Amino acid sequence: MELQAQVDKLLNSGIYFSIFWLAGIGSFISVRRALRARRMIIKSNRQLTGTGKIWWCFIVGGFGLLLWGGGLIAIIVSYLIQTASGPPR
Repeated sequence: MELQAQVDKLLNSGIYFSIFWLAGIGSFISVRRALRARRMIIKSNRQLTGTGKIWWCFIVGGFGLLLWGGGLIAIIVSYLIQTASGPPR
């Protein structure tokens, strides 16, 4: 498969995963695929295209990761506050 087709396939699946969040895993996959495609484009001396799709994957996938990470931190903090206050009376 030619390199441009590989980059397109990576980015199209990255966009798909960024939209279908899959409990944070989709966002992670989206960002990873964007990083991989970006490396391929840079290695080709920018002869390959797809930077717009890369930005989409970074922005939407990154936003999903922030939401997931924020939710996880909120759950941990809530648990720590409840356990620090002692058992219920």
